[in-house]
Amino acid sequence: MGIIDSLSAGYRLLVKRLELLLLPLLLDAFLWFAPRLSIEPLLKSLAAFYTDIFAQFGDAAEAVGPGLAELPAEVTKMMDAVGRSFNLFDLLVSSSLYHVPSLLVTLPGLKTEQTSQEIASLLNAGGSALLLGLVGLLLGVVYMNLLARIVPLGEGEKSAVPSRFVATMLRHWLRSVGFLMAMFVFLLMLYIPTAVGVTVLMLISPALGAGAMMLMGGLVTVIFFYLYFVTVGLVLDNLSVRAAVMRSIVLVRNNFWSTLGFFLLTNLISVGITLLLREIVAVGVAGVVVGALTNAFVGTGLAMALLIFYRTRLIVTSDKRQAQKT
Repeated sequence: MGIIDSLSAGYRLLVKRLELLLLPLLLDAFLWFAPRLSIEPLLKSLAAFYTDIFAQFGDAAEAVGPGLAELPAEVTKMMDAVGRSFNLFDLLVSSSLYHVPSLLVTLPGLKTEQTSQEIASLLNAGGSALLLGLVGLLLGVVYMNLLARIVPLGEGEKSAVPSRFVATMLRHWLRSVGFLMAMFVFLLMLYIPTAVGVTVLMLISPALGAGAMMLMGGLVTVIFFYLYFVTVGLVLDNLSVRAAVMRSIVLVRNNFWSTLGFFLLTNLISVGITLLLREIVAVGVAGVVVGALTNAFVGTGLAMALLIFYRTRLIVTSDKRQAQKT
């Protein structure tokens, strides 16, 4: 089963189980009616702190580069834009890890007249972000497990008994937290020596330092691409974190071009739908409702297709190994 077949199978399964759209729609409804949890005062304080630090260098900054003097104004403008649109409640939507679709997260400036609850303390903002992120991760696990239960493939638990379902959710959630913690430690270990090296290269040659930063960004992108199937393996096949990581690396390595094609095509579909949704929601409240339904359907279908594509790549890889042995 190829890329198009996986997409087709995912949407065919979804049409038969439209109740799977409920969780993304409920999250969108919450983000629409709840006040925005804003960190705008904190970002303004950080921008002011950055401007003060930059001002202390004075003429030295202008000597480095004529355009460098305008950097504080650009940073302040960017911070203001992020502060006006960012909502900490968006962390309830695990779109990157568990592919939960949300119109309000996709179009963050959709509701401009939303009341705000502002957080000015770095400690409060960090604590709120951590708590909401953990809850969002749990909701993402629930969402992906609901999808996995109707996919007629996989080695994971598909029991409808509530107690076993809850136990499965908690197990997958804890493994997901463990995976994120491991990734954080790994990236930190990678970042610290790289940052020191880039700083030294910047002193020698700014162009050389910029090239090293681009190389580092490319390396991180490749690492994340090889971990593309980790969360799917955690849920669909009930794997441990280590087993899911190893399986994802093997699958991407043995199916690199098909995986890259699936990744690019699904992201192209997402970008195209986002452009369409911008036009739909401009109609008004009715457009927002239609947009939320459309986004939930398309996003859930793509998530379902990912589960099917992952499992079929596993079958293809197994067949290749059997053929090599014989």
